[in-house]
Amino acid sequence: MTDRRQRAVATSSLSGCRHTHDGSHGQFREKPLSQLCFSVQERRSGLKLRRRLTLFFAIYIIAMSFIPLLHDTLIAQGRWLGYGTGAYQYQSQNYFILFNDPYDGSSKPHIHVNPGFAPASRISLVEFSDWTSWVNDHNLFNEFNVTMRANWGTLDVTYSRPELVIHKYVEVSSDAVKVILQSEKEFGAHLEIWRWVMSSINGISIKDVAKPLVIAPTTLLEFTFSDDRLQGQGHGRIEMSAMPSQIQIWPHEKGFNRITVDFVNSMMSFTVSGSMEAVGGLSLNWNYALLPYVLPVVSITVVALYLLVGKYGRTIKNRAARRGN
Repeated sequence: MTDRRQRAVATSSLSGCRHTHDGSHGQFREKPLSQLCFSVQERRSGLKLRRRLTLFFAIYIIAMSFIPLLHDTLIAQGRWLGYGTGAYQYQSQNYFILFNDPYDGSSKPHIHVNPGFAPASRISLVEFSDWTSWVNDHNLFNEFNVTMRANWGTLDVTYSRPELVIHKYVEVSSDAVKVILQSEKEFGAHLEIWRWVMSSINGISIKDVAKPLVIAPTTLLEFTFSDDRLQGQGHGRIEMSAMPSQIQIWPHEKGFNRITVDFVNSMMSFTVSGSMEAVGGLSLNWNYALLPYVLPVVSITVVALYLLVGKYGRTIKNRAARRGN
C-alpha cells in the first residue's frame, strides 16, 4: 500500500493531477490541476472585485458629503435662490437674507449677519415686516397683490393695487443690504423693523425708556445687540436716503424689539449693515448651519475607520490561516 501511494504521488506530479484518498474503497481520486488553478483565480477575482467596490463606495460617500458644502460656498452664494412656494434666499460672505413667500407677511426681508469668528452661524440683524407695515393706509400683506422676480443681485418685489404700484428692491453688496421702496407716485408709508432684542438704539437704553418713544428725526439709526449662544456683542446700522417724518422705538423686557418709521415720498432706501465680535470664549452649542462643514469630516472618519478595521480583520484571518497550515 505504501508503494502504491508513492507511485500515485509521483504520477500526480508528472501528469498535473492531484490525488486524494477515498477511504471507503481504498482508491485515489484525481482532481485536475486546471480546476484547482481556476478555483484560486476565481477567489482572487472575487477579492479584487470586492476591493474595487469598497473603494468605489468609499469615494462615493466622501464625495456626496461635500455636496452641501459646495452648494453653500459656490452655488448658493452671490445670487437669489428661489424655493418652496415663492420664497427667496441670498447667501453672501457676510450676510444671509430670507424673503418669505407671498403667503407669509414676515421676513420681508429678514437680514442675518454671519460673524467672522463663526461664519456658519446666522445671527438675526433686522426683519422688515409686511404684517405690520402700511402704505396709504393699506396693509402691505393683506391689501396688495404681490409678485416677485429675481436676478443675480437684486430681488424685485412688486406690490400692486388699482391706484398704486410700489416696487420693493432688495440689493446685496459685500458690506450691506439695501431695501428700497419706490413708486412713480408719492405715497405715505408706515414701516416696522423688528429685532428680538436691541440693547440700545442711538445711545438710548431700555433703562431710559418705559414706554414707546418718538426720537429726534434722523437718517441714521445705530443699535447694539448681544447673542448669548455665541457670547458675542453685535452692532447694526440703518441708513435712510431721506429724512422720515417720525421714528419711534418700542421697549420690550430687556431691550427694544421694534422700530417704526413713517415717511412720505416716492422713494426711500434703507441700507442695513452689521457685525458681531466675540466676547470671551466661544460656546460649543450645536448649530445646524454647521452641518455642511461637519459632514465631510464625519464621512472621512467613518470611511477611514471602516478600511482600517477591514485591513486589520484580513491580517488576523491570514495569520490564523498560516498557523492552521
